[in-house]
Amino acid sequence: MTYGIRFQPDDGGATVTMDGGRYISPLGSYDLPQGSRSVTMSRSMPSGFTQLCIPTSMVHVYPSDPPSMAYITSLSVSGSTLSYGVYPTDMSGTYAPFHTAVFAVSPAEDQGSGYGIRINNGSNFMEVSDTSSLGFVSYRGTIDISGSWSIPSDVLALGDYVVFANWNDTSTPLYMNRSNNSIQCYSGFSNANGSVVGGSVSGVRVVIVSCGSAPALPSSGYGIVIRNSAGQVTFSSRYPLVKWNGQGYNFSSWTNYDTGGGEKLSWTSPTGTISGAPLVPLASIGLQSGDYTQSISGGWTARPFLYAGMKMDGTRVTSARGAPGNARFYSGQSPTAAQFAVFLPCLDTADYF
Repeated sequence: MTYGIRFQPDDGGATVTMDGGRYISPLGSYDLPQGSRSVTMSRSMPSGFTQLCIPTSMVHVYPSDPPSMAYITSLSVSGSTLSYGVYPTDMSGTYAPFHTAVFAVSPAEDQGSGYGIRINNGSNFMEVSDTSSLGFVSYRGTIDISGSWSIPSDVLALGDYVVFANWNDTSTPLYMNRSNNSIQCYSGFSNANGSVVGGSVSGVRVVIVSCGSAPALPSSGYGIVIRNSAGQVTFSSRYPLVKWNGQGYNFSSWTNYDTGGGEKLSWTSPTGTISGAPLVPLASIGLQSGDYTQSISGGWTARPFLYAGMKMDGTRVTSARGAPGNARFYSGQSPTAAQFAVFLPCLDTADYF
């Protein structure tokens, strides 16, 4: 038997049941300078909560000839400090090519807040209070992507965001292009630039979590709203909550120097139990290369570099080819593909569709 508080969000989608589950709160979204090893967050990690970092951009290639690359090796939060590791370790400067969102996972116990809603189910504890600021879903829907799909303008107006998606296509990769706020399909891997926007993926279930603002009131004027002592909204039934049941993908680290061309894939299955289907954050966690080859001086062969997108097969996910990186690899000297170790949490479609 399901129990709790059920409400209908403004988007008209599936109803949401507030039960004794685990919900996450956004602590901000941050650009990470290559020369620093920490940044100060706008919101501190609450005592007793667990960190959940979602790096949407882990790697950057510098278009020298031959190119060099840098990537994030670790992320950790203590209070208001977000610390991270960078490879190579001697990187310097204020240029910030990396990006991550930070969330706090509520503990399975009473946090002793002043007032609000508390529900427990024997194994978990859920609290929505005057001091909490739970994450909310600003968009959910099933879409068909032909070339690209733009993030809705009303979502962009709420600030930074993380896109979670579920699809089933082993031919065409998806890539989250944060520079123009769109989900893109890529093809044409024999192109001199490495790839072009093209191809299509249908039936993509998308959940967008907003990280940059307080929720708005229900448009009807009716629903559940909690404000803090300053009058700021900490919870609104206008939006679905962001429920996380502990599942995720533990992507391993690997590097490939194969000069034979072609895409390099390494499929990863989610941990934990998923009632529906996994929604994975669209993130670039590695690099690939295109098929176009060019002979250069010294007897080297160069191929265009690509930022990694993702492919999904059932519940399995892999980094894959993606967007052009405006640089070229020297085959045999630079890696032609790589993936970097990271844990990416996944949401459950059963909670949203």
